[in-house]
Amino acid sequence: MMGLRPLSSALRNADTTAGRLVEQALERARVSESVFISINPGLVSLAYSIDRARARSQALPPLAGIPVALKDLFNIRNEITLAGSVVRKHYAQPEPDDADVVAPLRAAGLLFFGRTNMSEFAFSGIGKNPHYGTPLSIWDREHRRLPGGSSSGSAVAVAEGIVPAALGSDTAGSCRIPAAFNGIVGVKPGYGRMSLKGIYPLSPTLDAPGPLAPDVDSCFILDQLMCAGIKPDADLPRLQPARLETLKLVVPDARVMTDLDAAVTTAFERSIAILESAGAEIMQASMPVLDHCDDFFVERPVVVYEVWQQHREMLERHLDEYDPFVGSRMSAGADISESEQQRRYCERSEIISEFESQFARLEADALLYPTVACVPPKIAETEDDAAARRVNLRCLRNTATVNYFDGCAISLPCHATGEAPVGLMLSAKNGDDSKLYEVAAAIERALVRE
Repeated sequence: MMGLRPLSSALRNADTTAGRLVEQALERARVSESVFISINPGLVSLAYSIDRARARSQALPPLAGIPVALKDLFNIRNEITLAGSVVRKHYAQPEPDDADVVAPLRAAGLLFFGRTNMSEFAFSGIGKNPHYGTPLSIWDREHRRLPGGSSSGSAVAVAEGIVPAALGSDTAGSCRIPAAFNGIVGVKPGYGRMSLKGIYPLSPTLDAPGPLAPDVDSCFILDQLMCAGIKPDADLPRLQPARLETLKLVVPDARVMTDLDAAVTTAFERSIAILESAGAEIMQASMPVLDHCDDFFVERPVVVYEVWQQHREMLERHLDEYDPFVGSRMSAGADISESEQQRRYCERSEIISEFESQFARLEADALLYPTVACVPPKIAETEDDAAARRVNLRCLRNTATVNYFDGCAISLPCHATGEAPVGLMLSAKNGDDSKLYEVAAAIERALVRE
C-alpha cells in the first residue's frame, strides 16, 4: 500500500495520473464485499480534469487527484448522511456544507471516492451491519472474520488498497480497532483537537474524528489538514520521528495487559524487544486509573444516555428498522436519569485528572499496550446477542480507556508478515497529539526495519 506522500510525488513526476488512481480504485471496489455504502459516480471525469490541469502546469495542491474514503457519518456537500442506517432515510436531507474536517480535504484536492460502511450509528466495536453487509477483515477470509468497528469500511478500504487513506471516528476505539484488525494505522486524536461540526454524533463528549492509512505519515498529513495545522494548498508537512534512545515508554500494570490471545502476546512482546534493542527505555508501572476507566466504561458509560437523547424519537417510531444489537443497547438509555448522568460526568472528570496525575509522575513519553486483546474473531462467534455483547466488550476494553481519560492514541501494526493482525497502541494525555505522532513515527520505523 502506498501512502499519501509517495502518491503525491508520483503524480507530480507523472509516474501515475489521478484518472489511473481512480480507475484502479473502482476496479478494486467492484470486487470488494460490503466496504462501501455508496461510491461517487462522477469521480472519473473530475480526476481527468485534474490531470489536464496538471499537464498544463497549473498550480494545484500537492494532494490533488488522490482518492480517499469517508465514513458514512461525515456530511458531504449535496449528499445525505445515513450513518450506516436505513432509518435515517426518513429524515436525512442533502447537506448544504461539508463537515468542518472534510472541507479542508476537498480544498486540498483530495477526491471523495465513496462513503464507507460502518456499524450502524457507530455504536459497536465489531463492525457488523445488517443493512449493508459486513466487510471482512483482510486476514483469514476463508473463515470470515470481523473487520472491527465502527469504522469498518474505512479500514478495509485502506487495507485492500482501494484508497490510500480514509476518515473514521473514534468514540471508544472505532478507528483503532478496525486498524488493528486490518494491519494498518488508526488514530484517535485528543478530544477537542478536531471540530465535530457536520459529523453525525454518537457521544458529543467522547467523539473524535480520525484518519486511517497504511502509515503514520499519511495519518499525520490528514491530521494537519483536519485540525487546520496547514493550509490545504501548502507543501506537505514534514513529520520528524523522535529519537528512540531518548524515549521513555511505559507498559502499564493493569487489566489491559490481561486475557490476551496468544498471538497478541507474541506480537506485543516481540515489539517491546525490538524497541528495547533500538535503545528505547521501557518500564512497567502500576496505573490503577486504567482499571478505573474500564470499570466506568462497562458499568457506568456516559454514551448510552447521550445516544438515547439523540435517538429517542427515531427509536420510538422506527425501532424495528434499527440493527437489533444497536437498538436494544440504545434503548437502555431511557433508564438513566439526568442526575445519574451528571454524576457520571463528574466521575469522568475525576478520571481525567487521575490519569494526568499518574501519567505526569511517570514522566513517560507514551504508554504502550495492545490495541485489542484478541485477533479478529469470526463473524460466526457473534450470531446471538449475548455472544455479540461479550465479543464487543472484549474488542473495546483496551481502546475505550483512552477515550475515558480524554487522551490521544495511535494504533500501529506490530505482527510479523503472515501472522494474524495485531495492533500496538501508543497513548498519552490530551494535547500530546503532535508529540505522539513523532513517537509513533519512530516506533513504526523500528518495527518496519525488522
